[in-house]
Formats: sequence, structure tokens, C-alpha cells
Amino acid sequence: MRLILILLVLLFAVPVQADCRNLEAPRGVSAPAENQLTLATLNLWRLRDERKDADFDDPLSPSLLSQRLDAIARTVADSLNAPHLLAVQEVENRALLDSLAARLARRGWQYRTVLLEGNDPSGMDVGLLYRAPVALNGADALFASERFRGHHLYSRPPLKVSIREPFRADLVVVHLRSARDLKSSRVFEKRRRQAATLAAWAEEQEAPLIIAGDFNSTWDAGRFSDSYQHFSASGLFNVWQKLAPNERYSYRHRCRPQALDHIWVSATVKSRVEAVAVTRGNAGRYNALYGSNGVSPISDHEALVVYFSEGN
Repeated sequence: MRLILILLVLLFAVPVQADCRNLEAPRGVSAPAENQLTLATLNLWRLRDERKDADFDDPLSPSLLSQRLDAIARTVADSLNAPHLLAVQEVENRALLDSLAARLARRGWQYRTVLLEGNDPSGMDVGLLYRAPVALNGADALFASERFRGHHLYSRPPLKVSIREPFRADLVVVHLRSARDLKSSRVFEKRRRQAATLAAWAEEQEAPLIIAGDFNSTWDAGRFSDSYQHFSASGLFNVWQKLAPNERYSYRHRCRPQALDHIWVSATVKSRVEAVAVTRGNAGRYNALYGSNGVSPISDHEALVVYFSEGN
């Protein structure tokens, strides 16, 4: 009996997810060259405010929210070298992005924000921060009214903005359905429909196109790869191909590296891609993430960054 009690204590004392072993040391990315434009995508790990707005909302305390915003601003300014465009996922509202922009302004970086409220029952949305020399022409939520089995097809509708300067291109920020309950036919079909709808739309576009965000899918992973394969067949170029194979991951699922975050570009934009980089210091650090409540590290995803040439 004593041995059983000891084993039970040890079992419940061990965290469900421990930090992975042999992780790379934290590192940021290089600053862009004089004539380069940088785009980064980063999942902000359910960044919420202090109010409970829905049954599935889990608000943060004012103190923790302030700490998280400070930590994210520090990461954007220092580790990401203040990208010109920052596509974000899992943020509750535009006011939070504005608060993040205010903190970045105190560090000398003047950002503007874009966020259109979506359909997620827990309030999570996708958004964008951008700074000079970027100029935009409007924003739209793609397929916001599309339905699937009586519900919205996209809980977080893709956010489309038109870049006017320093070159013309349409940018779409996405966060596709997670793989939770993937064995369910409903979940699998919803993921397939989301990916197929957006990939088919992308094939029809004549303007230069960039699609960036958390796709919750990757290559060579069986059923989990179905969504990825729709984009792979669309004619778009995946910027991960610019990195060495051992660098091609932004997440760790049970400590195994996975590329869930992608940046896809059309042929005209591909000619502008000069470099690609990915951060280290987030993925696989489960104890640190949960223990700090998203302060250090700030996410379970790494940031993927692409460097475009600005010239004609």
C-alpha cells in the first residue's frame, strides 16, 4: 500500500507536459537590410483582456495582462527586430492590439493595427500590426458568412488587407481549425472545407498574394496533412523551402518538431523573397509557458519571418 501511495504521489506531481529535452537556445532574427521589408507571423497563445465576454472566455488579471503585453512587445522589438508586418493569431480584440502598439511606441516603433471580429465562441481573432513604409487599402473578412453543418465555416475568418506601399500585394492572415478531435468526421471535413475554400480562392487571384498564419497542418503527417496538401497543390510557394530541413518547424507536438505556421506566396511575390528566418525559445517549453502564464516564453509557437525586396 505504501508503494502504491508513493507511486500515486509521483504520478500526480509530474506535469502533464514537461519541457522537451535538447532544445535550441533562444534566438531572434536579423534586422532587415535597408531595402528589405519583413513579414512575421506569430500565434499569441490566447491573448485575452480582463473582461469575461463569453462562456468560454477566461479573462486575465490586470497585472498578468500587463506583464504579457510587456513581454510580447519586448519580443516583437528585440527578438523579431520590429517587423514591418506582423500577422497575429489568438488575440481577443483590437483594443489589445492597440495596447501592444502603445507599448511598442514607447520603444520607438510606431505601429497601426487591423482586426475584424470573427465568429469564435471564445472570442479569439486574427489581426495585423504594421508600420512604415507599409500603407494599406482597406480590410475584409473572407468567407465570414460561409456555413458548415449549421455553424460558421470559419470561426476566425481569414483577414485580407491590400498592401499599397512599398509594393502591391494582397495579404491574408489565417488561423485554420485545430486538429483537436481529428478522428471525428465533422472535424476532418471542416478542416478540409476551410483549406479547400481558401486554396481555391487563392488560385483565382490575379493580384500578387501572400497568405500567412497558423494553418494547424503540416507535411508528411497523414490525416493531419490534408489541409496542407490543398495549399501545396494551389501553385503557391511555401517559404519554409528557403530554410534548411532541420530548421523547418515552428511548434513541437509531444516534443516532435512540426511546421504549423506557414507563409505562402504567389509567383510574383516569390521573386521578392530574399531570406527566411525562424525564432527559437518558445516551442517545447511547456513548463515555462504554463508556469509563467505566457510571460516567458510568450507562446507555444515560434515566429516565422520572411524578408522581401522592396524594389520594383
